[in-house]
Amino acid sequence: MNKESPTGERNPRSAGWSWLTSPDGVILDGGALTFVRHTSVTDVFRGFDIDPGSARTMTAKQALADPVLRTAGFDEGPQWIRVAESGDWTVAVEYFQQKTHVDGISSHLAKDTDVVYIAANESEPAVVTWLSRGEYVFAFECGASYDSRGGRRRHMFDDAMSDAGLLEFGSGASIGDCAIAMMTILGQHHGFTLTPATVAGPLPTAYRTHRYAPPPPAFDRG
Repeated sequence: MNKESPTGERNPRSAGWSWLTSPDGVILDGGALTFVRHTSVTDVFRGFDIDPGSARTMTAKQALADPVLRTAGFDEGPQWIRVAESGDWTVAVEYFQQKTHVDGISSHLAKDTDVVYIAANESEPAVVTWLSRGEYVFAFECGASYDSRGGRRRHMFDDAMSDAGLLEFGSGASIGDCAIAMMTILGQHHGFTLTPATVAGPLPTAYRTHRYAPPPPAFDRG
């Protein structure tokens, strides 16, 4: 995070998420990160309508060079994810795609648990959302020039967000710096983290070629 960033100056603990603006950061290239509490790797793949039995262990470099996966676009080609684990949380990593957001996958995954996701690119605000057991708890568009707070507990993080400069709309802070600060706040609240080494390293990776359809009833744990 650069020294001129309002969020960086006020939130030094955000260093643990500073990699989000690096080449390994995924989100600013149009990707997404989805954190799902107390859910297995298998069920996260199923939640994305991907057969977990088709997963191969690949590094990020291998996946991005794969002759099939490299043909994926935002809407066309294979829809693919890599899945990591971090404590009580399982993390779906999407490159150049945001199906957790645009297809509403996060809402299904949050039926019986907590889900936090961030989806972004370099030119539009980064959407950060917390869903819990079917409820829309909190949302914020990092880098927006207006007050984008939403959800049942939209003011829950006001103190921390104010300290980080996130409530000074139109301050000129970059989308990336705002995303780092917001993920720091949510990570500290929920107790999750994610390292660039984990994202770059070997992870189960799988794809589908069909359009998303909700998982079968057997996936519903309720």
